[in-house]
Amino acid sequence: METLCRTEIIELHHFFVEWMTGALPRTAEAFARAADVLADDMTMINPEGEVMACAALLGAIETAHGAFTPPEQTFRIWIKNYDCRFVSGDLCLATYEEWQDRTGEVKGRLSTVLFRRRDGLPNGVEWLHVHETWLPGGSSP
Repeated sequence: METLCRTEIIELHHFFVEWMTGALPRTAEAFARAADVLADDMTMINPEGEVMACAALLGAIETAHGAFTPPEQTFRIWIKNYDCRFVSGDLCLATYEEWQDRTGEVKGRLSTVLFRRRDGLPNGVEWLHVHETWLPGGSSP
């Protein structure tokens, strides 16, 4: 379960980069990579403390297609310090740092995520809950 969750975190964030730079086409098939792995009852608390339900989060992600168009803009994400905190049955709680470089502005967030095992998904897990907190300072991968 730990390996599945780590792989899912890395792969979904890779999707975000490809989606937001426009490297992926704006199609339902391409967007399914995100839509399929976020549980219908999923919630996210962003670093500003706003609670988003799955539908609102998917809407925001879909709208962000091509928001960072190369070469004028750059967008990178890297994951650091993954830590599987707890596994019980079909649930896994993990923390990780997500660092973003948005055209030279680097910001990090500490994320806590709860996954549930679900067959038929790319890594066999779905996102149930995410809580993000800003990290101080910038860093490079």
